[in-house]
Amino acid sequence: MTERAERSEGPSDPSRRGLLKTAAPIVAFIALESIGGIGMGAAASPTQTKLSQGVIFPDPTLCIGCLTCEVRCGQVHEQAGLSNVPRIRIFDDPATNVDPAIKAAYPDRGQFHQEPCLQCPTAECLYVCPVDALRVDPRTGARYISEDACVSCGRCNEACIFPISDLSKATNYLSDPTPPQTSRITYDPAKDTFAKCDLCFWREAGPACVEACPINVRIRQGILKVETGRMCLALPEANKETWGKLRAFQTFPGSPASGKGA
Repeated sequence: MTERAERSEGPSDPSRRGLLKTAAPIVAFIALESIGGIGMGAAASPTQTKLSQGVIFPDPTLCIGCLTCEVRCGQVHEQAGLSNVPRIRIFDDPATNVDPAIKAAYPDRGQFHQEPCLQCPTAECLYVCPVDALRVDPRTGARYISEDACVSCGRCNEACIFPISDLSKATNYLSDPTPPQTSRITYDPAKDTFAKCDLCFWREAGPACVEACPINVRIRQGILKVETGRMCLALPEANKETWGKLRAFQTFPGSPASGKGA
């Protein structure tokens, strides 16, 4: 059964869904406690999890801060009946050294860095959810949140080992989120659900942000030339070596994720 099918079969009555979202974690916690505690809730261990086939691999030196990735992300997910909060965030970052080719093509755009979900091989968020709302797509291996099942307890946000930068430095910052966003997992108060990058696993074209990025478009068209393989948002084959490189890239000294364990 597809994710879309699962959503279409969910409760259509908002009051009923609200009741389920309230009752589900209580029932789940009671059940978990009865078999020996919360830590035993997941049947599989992290080492048994299918690896993601891809991961959003951004290059801050090529980012122009246009927010096309954030906007397109929200649009595509909303069209699929999901939360429209962006699953990737762009932050102002004066420490970023912008590529000379970008400076020439897009002068005076500023300096930025991106913070997407890393689709961790041992994704801690998968094993703390009391209602099994954190799932792995069997085809792509993408880690995603089933919004119909999410009860907004926030345990995934707490478990994620990669914190988010200061949201006041986010290029689309509007106000303090409630509850506070502390990781790559975002809370959507409008839909009362948490959301994270799912690699747009239902799209044949893959992640919408990669497809829409104007830098990627210009590189593919040969209009903008940079070093081979360097794209603003790329989707390399995902494996532990690739993830390790991305993790190191996202945890350089002084970055918000420095010192966090794997």
